[in-house]
Amino acid sequence: MTKESAPGTSGIETGTSYFGVRDRRHVERDLDRFVESGLNAVLHTFSEADREYYQDTMARIVTASHDRDLTVYVNPWAVGRVFGGEALSEFIGRHPDQCQVMSTGDRVGAACFNAPRFRSFMREWTRDAADLGADVLFWDEPHWYIPAWHDTRDQFPENAWSCRCTHCRTAYREQFDEPMPVVPTERIERFREQSLLSFLTEMMEVANDRGARNAVCLLPSEDSDHGLRNWSDLAEHPLLDVLSTDPYWAVHGNETPAEFVGYFADMVASLARTHNIDSQIWIQGFRLEGGENATEAVRTATRTAIDSGVDSVFMWGYDACRSISSIACERPDAVWSAYLEELP
Repeated sequence: MTKESAPGTSGIETGTSYFGVRDRRHVERDLDRFVESGLNAVLHTFSEADREYYQDTMARIVTASHDRDLTVYVNPWAVGRVFGGEALSEFIGRHPDQCQVMSTGDRVGAACFNAPRFRSFMREWTRDAADLGADVLFWDEPHWYIPAWHDTRDQFPENAWSCRCTHCRTAYREQFDEPMPVVPTERIERFREQSLLSFLTEMMEVANDRGARNAVCLLPSEDSDHGLRNWSDLAEHPLLDVLSTDPYWAVHGNETPAEFVGYFADMVASLARTHNIDSQIWIQGFRLEGGENATEAVRTATRTAIDSGVDSVFMWGYDACRSISSIACERPDAVWSAYLEELP
């Protein structure tokens, strides 16, 4: 690997996300079995609620992970509802004026990357997350509001987009010397991508100053709704340490696990080599139905990621999300075992 980490004897980092448990004794039992299974890294979710009520607890959990020689990632779990995760956001309820506005004029439940109070909030989150002792801050699926992911999918026309809040309209006018249009244009696409990169730059600077590495996990799509059209724009960033993506074939793709995972694994591996950073792939461990078909898909995806030459492979999430009933796999134990058995 090109940067400091804690790979196992195989030379590849292997891990899982971990969430929902804040009793250290219980956490330590889970960490022990992760290590016994051969994992050498763990991602701890750090939601708005965790930051408000569990900071010292989370710091002790990070310490317990380090005591077992695990590399520790920490992510903003659904913070502001612009990152991935099954958690609620108090920020958007308290600060609706900092939320995104669709091209239809409707305000939606997701913070805006250009909203100054949200940026200030995220700088504070970043400092607190790094100060837990995290090795890596994991910027998980940063994206603009996507109606199809919410119960508002039928509320907006197909070409609706965000964001046209006051902050975005002002920034757009300053950049292009024209009013922000309602219809999406090439300039709108560029503006949204540049806004996202500007936001990530600001947060990665804070993380870097606090001694943490930066990983960005892009959604497996090459468009500005889900992130960026040209992933090189991120891969070449001087503050990026790990380029990651999560090609969850049963959620985002219409291709086989081998095809979908293979395409994005090859992409991040190639970009990482070009820019001397690390590459990472996440394996789907949630919302998988069926028995042998699900486990074989996980085995194929894991082997495909490893064979691509990426530096790091994780599963979302531990025990195939057995504890989250809304997204748990139909046979979580079998899915989890299939992932572990395919690791080197």
